[in-house]
Amino acid sequence: MKKIIFFLVFIGLTLSCDTNDDEGSTISEPTILGKWYIKGGSSNGGEFQNYNHDCETSKDFQEFFENAELTFNGYNAECALSDTQTSIWDLNGDILTVSSPPFDPMIYEYIYVVESLTNDELILKQTVNEPEGIVVYRSTFIRN
Repeated sequence: MKKIIFFLVFIGLTLSCDTNDDEGSTISEPTILGKWYIKGGSSNGGEFQNYNHDCETSKDFQEFFENAELTFNGYNAECALSDTQTSIWDLNGDILTVSSPPFDPMIYEYIYVVESLTNDELILKQTVNEPEGIVVYRSTFIRN
């Protein structure tokens, strides 16, 4: 459950377009497709915290598919796949929406702004209204 909550917090980041022509990056579906390994993130501009993978040889990742599915795959300390979750994703400009698949009893929708997207790095930013106030989360994902 800890992995799902962490995943949802870090996937729910709001992203603003930041393209880097030197890298040839654009915020587009072809660029976002594939596996993204969780590197870590921060909240409210605080210190970057590395994500703690339970298995070093099989790291937790999310994968964007062409059919609009997004899967989260989490591995336990024995390096066995122990947690999976499927969502639906939509990219409209720099806005990434992640929502529950049809017929899922747990209905959710998270809206993110893509802050940076290159072939090697994805940074998501999400602003959330929490009971203690507004919190800005930034999550970083890498290809390998």
